[in-house]
Amino acid sequence: MKNSWDIDPLRHYVQEAALRSFTPYSGLPRAALVLMSDGAWACGVRIENASYSLVIPALSSALVSTASIGRKDIVAILFSGPVKQEEKIAILQTVTPSLDQLDKDFFGTPGCTYRIGNQLTVGKQFSKPIDPNTGIRLARHAAEYADIPESNFPVGAIAVTDELQYFQGANIEYPDWTRILCAERAAIATAMSAGASTIRSIYVSCPKSTAASPCGACRQVLYEVAPESDVWFDRGNQAPKCFRTKDLLPEAFRLTNPHRASP
Repeated sequence: MKNSWDIDPLRHYVQEAALRSFTPYSGLPRAALVLMSDGAWACGVRIENASYSLVIPALSSALVSTASIGRKDIVAILFSGPVKQEEKIAILQTVTPSLDQLDKDFFGTPGCTYRIGNQLTVGKQFSKPIDPNTGIRLARHAAEYADIPESNFPVGAIAVTDELQYFQGANIEYPDWTRILCAERAAIATAMSAGASTIRSIYVSCPKSTAASPCGACRQVLYEVAPESDVWFDRGNQAPKCFRTKDLLPEAFRLTNPHRASP
């Protein structure tokens, strides 16, 4: 068992995770680590986009990657650098029970003793390439983890990589709608935070709709991080459809100017 201040091993893990950030525009990598009640932990990284407002913060990546597999028993949060004001606000609005800031980079419960165990497994491995029916079935399973008090509209997704790993995501909702990530972005954030290789396929299941498709935000993020991927839609009783990511967002763009790091 580790006491509440003996968290140097976690600092090493979260700083290492920050190297997996996708920050071509700011040049400022960032990671967050969430520690669970049983000692398991997982990291999330910052994922930027040419549409700056669509950035996926490190904390959001960490929260959706664990919530999408049914884990919300968070007892501590650690950042790869000093906590920012917006991160303090996000913790207050998205994490229960509430946590206190105990160090410049650490939120937890005063006087608590933490168990530090192994990294949480957020991805799985296929032994061979999958067929679309398998991808759809797994996306439907991911939708079962959706936490949807605001919309009552479950969505599940899996991101499949070149190395046949897959990572699932579900839409996880909060009263502050600006903090919600769709299932597609949840799966992407989970994969990228885990250091996954190139994402080749995304399977999305919307069991309550026959007409839904990825929103504009998801399309922009998909184009930025997985432009050569295929996206499969599963919409209720409709036959699944497949599209190329680059076809989902006409006249898509990226910024070509070099990043400018803030002081």
